[in-house]
Amino acid sequence: MSEKTWFPGGWIADVSQRAILHIKAGYREPGVTIPTEDVDISIPDTDIVGLVSILEARGYIKPRLDERLRVEDLKITHRLLDIIEKQVLWEPHP
Repeated sequence: MSEKTWFPGGWIADVSQRAILHIKAGYREPGVTIPTEDVDISIPDTDIVGLVSILEARGYIKPRLDERLRVEDLKITHRLLDIIEKQVLWEPHP
């Protein structure tokens, strides 16, 4: 039996249950199964896509890349492609 360590609570992916779980804060023994009474929320992996869709529709999840950033990224990408193209086409070959 090893020493218990503090777990601050939070989300974990439980592969054996094919779900994401929200675990209550508390002291845990490493390698020991988390008791079901310490699980606040359990979301089966089959429902995660639906959950994300609902959160996006309600505005809780916002896209990280807005149009302004996308335009700037495209300018940088095109400039890099121009530089690469010039090096490939204009480099003298031995």
